[in-house]
Amino acid sequence: MSKKILVIMDPIESINIKKDTTYQLMLSAQVYGHELYYMDPGSLSINSCEPVGSISRIKLHKEKKIFYEKLEANKIQLSKFDYILMRLDPPVNNNYIYITYILDMIKNKNKNIKVLNTGSSLRNYNEKLITLNFPNHIPDTILTCSKNELSLFKKKHKKIILKPLNLMGGKSIYLIDESDKNFNVISEDMTCSWNNYIIAQEYLPDANKGDKRIIVINGKVIEESVIRVPNNNDHRANLASGGSIKKYNLTQEEIKICKEVAKFLFEKNIFLAGIDMIGNKITEVNITSPTCFSEINNFHNIDLGKTFWEVVNELN
Repeated sequence: MSKKILVIMDPIESINIKKDTTYQLMLSAQVYGHELYYMDPGSLSINSCEPVGSISRIKLHKEKKIFYEKLEANKIQLSKFDYILMRLDPPVNNNYIYITYILDMIKNKNKNIKVLNTGSSLRNYNEKLITLNFPNHIPDTILTCSKNELSLFKKKHKKIILKPLNLMGGKSIYLIDESDKNFNVISEDMTCSWNNYIIAQEYLPDANKGDKRIIVINGKVIEESVIRVPNNNDHRANLASGGSIKKYNLTQEEIKICKEVAKFLFEKNIFLAGIDMIGNKITEVNITSPTCFSEINNFHNIDLGKTFWEVVNELN
């Protein structure tokens, strides 16, 4: 049965359709026979306690230069849809958090609507900090805004990674070694003069071999994976940071670890996620807008978008 699907995402005209996961999900929904609707998050508001937005019916055109067409936008209540895909990229700033509250309000108007991922799950589980729920499967990690604690952690491991809590795509992630004279200024800047929390992790030598992305859909681990490999000029393997990507098949040990994570995600109502793993260690779990559907599809000759909507259909 055809469903009405609303997609909340960054401006559609800015995406690269060859590798954008949101586009893949939308295209698969269209093939499945669902009606697609698009809303720029900037139009989201609450009127008379009802979440509304400027929303357009949208149709995608596969492999065409002009890959979409939008009909005239109208103010529509979000509770009128069957599914809402929340695919807005970080930063997870105040406005992002406010949007998650609005998404939670929709359920008050329509108990049957499915928001993927839910506002509460996006708000409650930070992509960096969620890894702390799996202490046996992560590198040594601290969360702090203390200069002294960061200094002691660097002294302990000699080589560490510093990460902000609210960004994506490798942005503002620093590799610091024991003799790095920039450590003080970088950590001072990242913590806003020792006031804001950041995460520090021990550097994993396996990072040179690459960073695996594993997709989880409603608690199911997709064993077909990819590995992103850093280039010689950057420690980051993210594609946005210049890394390359290769086909990867998970080992039995990696599958076992990912299934443990997937069970947690399912219990916390996190429908779609992307686990990042270096060696056998989990470094992040992306839940805001997991990527790499297109790359996994191409390398393994599968259709994750189709799998996604098949699983969604089972929710009814």
